[in-house]
Amino acid sequence: MRLSDQLGKPHGRVRQRPAYVIPLALLLALAVAVGYRLTRPPGHGDLPAFDQPEVAAMKVAFFDFLRPIAQYHNQRIAEERRWLLRVAGKESPGWLEQHRLERLAKRYGIDPAEVARDEMLAVLKRRVDIVPESLVLIQAAKESGWGRSRMAREGNTLFGERCFDDGCGVVPEARREGASHEVRSFPTVNAAVGSHVHNLNTHPGYAEFRKARQKLRQDDKALSGIALAEYLVRYSERGDAYVKEIISMIVQNDLEAG
Repeated sequence: MRLSDQLGKPHGRVRQRPAYVIPLALLLALAVAVGYRLTRPPGHGDLPAFDQPEVAAMKVAFFDFLRPIAQYHNQRIAEERRWLLRVAGKESPGWLEQHRLERLAKRYGIDPAEVARDEMLAVLKRRVDIVPESLVLIQAAKESGWGRSRMAREGNTLFGERCFDDGCGVVPEARREGASHEVRSFPTVNAAVGSHVHNLNTHPGYAEFRKARQKLRQDDKALSGIALAEYLVRYSERGDAYVKEIISMIVQNDLEAG
């Protein structure tokens, strides 16, 4: 007699637990739909040492390191902008599109519950846009001493972004008596660049910068770092002098054609 005969046959059909398996293709589609990225971004670590003895070689090394990071963030924003313009043209977006739109609005400093849809879309169209690569590279060079300042070395601080919580960054050596600000530090260079671009795209102090960028779009003109630098007067206490220096550095380093 077989062992199965000794043990007896099961009564009826054996029911197995249903396998709730989501296909990989569906997971990828959902990830794309809600805006997640699956690849590791450039600049995931700290700044390298820009210790080339010749100034020209040091500048090349700095730009070569930072350029793909700036391009990464601009590509991400450009993709979001294309999606935004497509959804804005729909009278009735789907629930997944509406969910992503609300998440995008919140990320760009807009409360969907407090503004009408048309107003929310108008503000998003001004904010969700790229920052010229030349401007990112030169502001980083200017604010970080070409990546060699103490704050850049200690905290990946490339753009002089201030913060006011104790321990949020690196304390400036020349901080005036009574001041409490620090220069914000970041875990990676990528995070520093992303924060800077987001700052230009959301901070009230750069509203004129965003309006000028939108005007260039409406006039079907290229987004020029030289043209838009003029609207960063409030970025530095030096005001117009800072703007002139940024424009001069863009031209001197041949970062824009024409």
